[in-house]
Amino acid sequence: MKRFPFKYIAAIAIVIVLFSSCSGSKVDPEFVATTDFSLKVKDETVFRYNPLTCQVAFNREKCEFRVHTDNMSDYYCVRLRSVPTAEDQKVKGSLTWTSKSDINTRTDLAFVVKKVDRTGRMWLWCKKERIGAVIQVLD
Repeated sequence: MKRFPFKYIAAIAIVIVLFSSCSGSKVDPEFVATTDFSLKVKDETVFRYNPLTCQVAFNREKCEFRVHTDNMSDYYCVRLRSVPTAEDQKVKGSLTWTSKSDINTRTDLAFVVKKVDRTGRMWLWCKKERIGAVIQVLD
C-alpha cells in the first residue's frame, strides 16, 4: 500500500487558508444592499442615517460629503480628490468619523464606486481597509 505524503496535505491546507483569508477584502454584500446613508468599517456599521435626526451635506469646491446628526455629535465625512460619477470608478480620498469615544481618521484611501442609484447616491468601497461609505452629490 502506497502512503499519501504529508507534504501534499500540508500544501492543500495552506492553499485553503490563503484563499479563505482573501474573502475579507471583497465588498460586503450587506453594505451594498443598504438603502440609506451609512458607514461601515471592517464588519461594523458605525453610522446609520436617520432622516428624523440626521442631515446630509455636500461641498463641491472641497469635494466633501458629510452625514451627521443634528447636533453634530456623530458624523462621517468623506473627502475625495474628485467627484465620482460612475460605477467602477476609482477615486482617492480620506475619511473622518466619530466612534463612541474618539474621532477617527483614515487617509490615502483607494475607493471604488460599487453602486450608483437613480438619485445619484453612491456606495464607495475601500478594499484594503474594508471601509464602505454611502455618499450623494447634491446640487
